[in-house]
Amino acid sequence: MAPKSPRPALLPLLCLAASCLALSTADAQYDKFLKRHLDFPKSWAENDQLYCTTMMGKRSIRCQGKNTFVHASEAQLRAVCTSGLSHGQDARDSLGTFQLTVCTRLPKGPCLYQGSSTIARIRLVCHNGSPVQYLRRI
Repeated sequence: MAPKSPRPALLPLLCLAASCLALSTADAQYDKFLKRHLDFPKSWAENDQLYCTTMMGKRSIRCQGKNTFVHASEAQLRAVCTSGLSHGQDARDSLGTFQLTVCTRLPKGPCLYQGSSTIARIRLVCHNGSPVQYLRRI
């Protein structure tokens, strides 16, 4: 007996399911981006070293070599994706500058960090109008 071909009525449902899966993946990437990089307004700490050590622990990204926190609203970050300068396929460069805190793990001892505050333009990877990856300051 020959296998039955897929029913035409199932094709739209399969396409809808694939679209939903793609959107939920993009949402998960956006949520991960926010957890790793967004802190607005900037959380208070006595100094940038304490800020970095505390934030890396709070965000469960301790013991990583380097991370940058962006002190801007979600709307400002989404604007980079919709209005920023294109840099490659999915990368966008901000038109304006952002307040940043760069956290770099200290080479010895437990997971402690050196922090430095700066203001710079940023480059993000965007999907569907939302940032999903911080690439670097520019």
